[in-house]
Amino acid sequence: MTVPTLPVSEATTPQPDPADVESRPLTELLPTGTLRVVVVAVAVFVVVASFSRFGLSGKALLGAVFCPVLVLLAAIDAKHKLLPNAIILPAVLAVGLILAAYAPGSFLSHLAWGAGLGAFFFLFGIIFAGGIGMGDAKLAFLLGLALGSQTLAAALVACAGLLVAALYVLATRGLSARKDAIPFGPFLALGGILIFFLS
Repeated sequence: MTVPTLPVSEATTPQPDPADVESRPLTELLPTGTLRVVVVAVAVFVVVASFSRFGLSGKALLGAVFCPVLVLLAAIDAKHKLLPNAIILPAVLAVGLILAAYAPGSFLSHLAWGAGLGAFFFLFGIIFAGGIGMGDAKLAFLLGLALGSQTLAAALVACAGLLVAALYVLATRGLSARKDAIPFGPFLALGGILIFFLS
């Protein structure tokens, strides 16, 4: 006589619901431990570098706000795959105010670049669901607002970095990793910081 059995599904590691992560307090998303020390050290470095590179100027102040925010967002996105509105939106406001104060003639051009790149990422995320998140689109807007005509160069650096990372993952983990999500935020941050200092 055989004993009836019930089918049992294979155990899988539960993935956090993005909505649950988004609803968590910002304090729970901030880096901790060694990562916090690294983020603070890099943030201080880019602030000092901004004033060293551009002197006591509006652009230096812009970099002192823009670049540390990118460092923090890169760390959060790398760990949680999330770019919090609570950081991006105040950063957009601060960058916009600084830009309007020190280069009012360029403000509309910068705003157009931000809107253009942000809209492109937004549409890409709608058409290819799961490819790019809405946080990436908001971060793209921040990059465009801060960088103006240098925005495209930052986006190209980010895409090149993402491509290299994807190829590395495929080479080391095989084709089974082709569906793994790689956060785009750190690469956008890298492109933004690099192009800001080169501009």
